[in-house]
Amino acid sequence: MSERIITITSDFGTKDYYSAAISGRLLSGISGASIVTVSNQITQYSIHEAAFNLRNAWAYFPEGTIHLALVNRNHNSEMQYAIIRHHNHYFIGPDNGIFGLLFDEQPELMLHLDAPETVSPTFRELDICTHAAIRIAAGDDILSLGTQVKALTESTPFRPVTENKVIKGMVVYLDNYHNAITNINRKIFSEMHSGGKYVVRFGKYYTERIAESYANVPEGEIIATFGSSGMLEIAMKESSARNLMGIRVNDIVRIEFE
Repeated sequence: MSERIITITSDFGTKDYYSAAISGRLLSGISGASIVTVSNQITQYSIHEAAFNLRNAWAYFPEGTIHLALVNRNHNSEMQYAIIRHHNHYFIGPDNGIFGLLFDEQPELMLHLDAPETVSPTFRELDICTHAAIRIAAGDDILSLGTQVKALTESTPFRPVTENKVIKGMVVYLDNYHNAITNINRKIFSEMHSGGKYVVRFGKYYTERIAESYANVPEGEIIATFGSSGMLEIAMKESSARNLMGIRVNDIVRIEFE
């Protein structure tokens, strides 16, 4: 088998054996496999949190990488599992809405996977998803793995709205530093900003500028900046925006222009 990189994004955590079992099955079936964990600390069943992390990571990997998205909020025997080929990357996981959150355009190829003969009733990802990954790594034609479909389960992405010189968005993720990442990107800000003053409001707090980076900002000061994901982030320099400002996922963020 050819060497492959496989990434794993899951809500398995680190206490239990689930992540190790997935990795062991992959290493046993794929010679020279290299397994990279995007995150096993996704909030349980949160496909939006999983999608945020995988969406911002997958494009940095080499072509041919296989990405396992193993957050499943619908554990039942009727759940379909999918494989996607997009920009010569492969994405495998339950068809529960996560894949519609990963890309801005329609993926090149989508299939519902055929299940192997033996499937655990309580840990179906271990058998179905690793089986597909092993076959792709072996060079099998993706079309031999299941039934091609034109669409997968949809999940509405978080999108900001604009009205009357206001961008209205929301917090979609809190990172490990307790920075609040919103769904407002630099493009929509640039389209609305004519060069005048503006204010970024969140709860009872606000800031009147968006900084280029976290550098040269005093410790404890509120800061808004466009981070590496391209999205507006709200933080407190070397402090916790979550703890000190009480900011949470789904909180409203407004940018008001003069």
